[in-house]
Amino acid sequence: MNRIMTLALAVMLALGISMAASTAAEGKSAQTKTGTVTRVDVAAKQVVVQVARALTFTVTDDTKITRRDEPKKIEDIKPEAKVSVTYVKEGETRTAQKIAILGDQ
Repeated sequence: MNRIMTLALAVMLALGISMAASTAAEGKSAQTKTGTVTRVDVAAKQVVVQVARALTFTVTDDTKITRRDEPKKIEDIKPEAKVSVTYVKEGETRTAQKIAILGDQ
């Protein structure tokens, strides 16, 4: 019984290390930018935010959009809104994980 538990623990540990190494190798660390929305394209699921320059973020079904901790949709994001976007960058694509609408928009 101990041998089976030890083997199961070793397999889980190996998988965890492998997944961590894979994520690190892909360079997918989350970043956060805060700026002003200049454009929202609901159909393309994209939000353009002016930070030091305009950055386009792709919104997925997994992106969490909130205002004052209340769930919102991409349609609730309006141009001129202040937002904070947490995202990962893969190649040239910035995929939003979280978008927080700031202020009273």
